This record gives sequence, structure tokens and C-alpha cells, in this order.
Amino acid sequence: MKPYIRGGILEHFADTAAPFGVDVNSLLCEADVAPEVLTLPGVFLPYGNYMRLLHLAAQRTGAEHFGLLMARASNAETLGTIGITMTQAKTVSSAWETLEHFYSIHDTYGHARMQRHPDASIISYALPCNDQPGSRQVFDVAAGVTSNIMRRLCGPDFQAESVSFPYSEPADVAPYADLPCKRISFGASAMEVEVAAHWMAQPLQGRSEELRLALDAYLTARGRVPKSAGRQVEDMIRTLLPTGDCSLPRVAATLATSPRTLQSRLENEQCSFRDILERVRREIAIFHLRRGDMQLTQLAMVLGYSELSAFSRSFRGWYGKSPRDWARQEKWQETM
Repeated sequence: MKPYIRGGILEHFADTAAPFGVDVNSLLCEADVAPEVLTLPGVFLPYGNYMRLLHLAAQRTGAEHFGLLMARASNAETLGTIGITMTQAKTVSSAWETLEHFYSIHDTYGHARMQRHPDASIISYALPCNDQPGSRQVFDVAAGVTSNIMRRLCGPDFQAESVSFPYSEPADVAPYADLPCKRISFGASAMEVEVAAHWMAQPLQGRSEELRLALDAYLTARGRVPKSAGRQVEDMIRTLLPTGDCSLPRVAATLATSPRTLQSRLENEQCSFRDILERVRREIAIFHLRRGDMQLTQLAMVLGYSELSAFSRSFRGWYGKSPRDWARQEKWQETM
């Protein structure tokens, strides 16, 4: 199956590229990345297109460290449901165990891993091949996101023992100074962050208020106006769908409320959980079917169906035909 990555990883792409004076839309077009990926939560893009986009961005902007720049504003929420679940763990170590276990929901190509040693743990991100165009940018994004998550979990005083990169040392190493670590090295087999044992053992309960504020910010429009219950539920559905557990109780628990209370709030807004779930599924399904960038079995999984046949039955109920027939007709109409 074609590997893919959650589009949320590009949340800050446009804001990073635009100040360099480049045409963001032309970059997206050249990399064959739909502009909707930057604005439509819950969709995915082929991993190869992700790498191509970052490679082109580094070339057009002249910033070899483009990935590091893009990752500056990233955090746990960039990873969607995995990131939110991480912030609810008991310790820093258990938070990374959560990421390691569920990371394939977010990214089916890269491999995230945590290795435990007596004095430190190694958090790593690896690709099957390190010398592909765009791989340096991908590793830089991974290093930036990892560092920001550790700052979120441990506080602003966090410092890693080291951060290692799987490429040769660049001529300009100044941009790496923003990473919270004691030393930087190059030529590793993967992107690796070495974290002292005392940081990994740190409990998160004492930082629950800050983590709650982070989730509250995720649930507000532009960080100021609280979203309606319907919008909050829609955001969580888009986030939780690929886990296969996107039920009303699961969404309510993630929003720190009860199913009955959430259902009542939705009824007051004259909407229902099922209607929102079906609308989101249709929107994501149509996006990927039109793009033709994901196999049907993958799409069914992304939409939270246990098997392709369940997705096909739902799709027939929406449009009166199978996903394959619908996509074939769309493609035929485009050639007319």
C-alpha cells in the first residue's frame, strides 16, 4: 500500500514559506499536494508528496533548514489524537509509549521508537532510506516536533542530552541552536533525541492545568472564541476517526464531559453526533476518491471502518453506488 502521513503535519507550512516570498500554491501544485490538505482537518497525503513538498520548499526559499523552521510552532496537537492522548499520560515515558504504539495512525512510512536505557532513553524517527530528496527536511521536522513535545511535557527548562541527525553536518549549524539540547551531532542512522532518565520519569499530573489549557486552545476558534459543541465534536471526530474508536462516549471522554451532556449540547444546537460523523466521513472520502491517492482499504481504515465492506455499504447509502464506481464516474466526467 502507498504510505501516507496525516495532513496536519503541514499545519504551519504556508506560514513558514510565505515570508520568503515564494508562491505557496505553486509549491503545492508542483509537489502534487492539494491545497485542501492545509485547511481540511482529517485528510492524509502520500508520504512521497510530503517529502517532495519539503524538498521544493527548501530549494525555493534557500533555507536548507526549512524543516526546522516549520517545526518551531508544532507541538503534540500537530499529531492529532496521538498528541492529545500523550498529554493525558501519567509520565513522560508513558506519553512516548503511547506515541510509539499508535504512531502508525499518523504516519505509515516513518518509524517512531523509544529505547530505554538505565541512564537515558533514545527517542528516534527512522525512514527506510535516508538519502531521498526531502529526507533531511523530514528529519528536521521530526526533531523539532519531538523537542517541542518534550518542552510541553517537561517544562521550559527541558534539555536533551543530545540530538543526532542521519545526514552529514551542514555548513550552517546556527539554526540548530534553537533545539533544547546539550549537543548536536550528525551521521547517525536515524533522527535520535537522547533524554536523561529523570526527565522521562517526570509525572505529568502536576502539569495537568497547562495541558488542559493546551486542549482548550485546540477547541477554540483562532485561540479566542470558544467553538460550538458541534464544531468541537467535528474536530474530535476528524482527529479520532483513524483510531477505529470514534464513538460518542470516546469523543465525550476526550472533551472531558459525559455522553449525555454532550448529546444535550448538540441537541440544543439542533444537530446530532451521527449526522456530524457521517458528514465528516463523506467529506474525507470524497476528497481522497477525487484525488485517487489512497487505496480503498486504506481509506476505509482512515474513516474508522473495521473493513472495506462496511465503508462500501455506507457509501452506497450516501450516493447510491460503490466508492469505486463513484470514482470511476468522476474521472470519466473530468475527461468530458
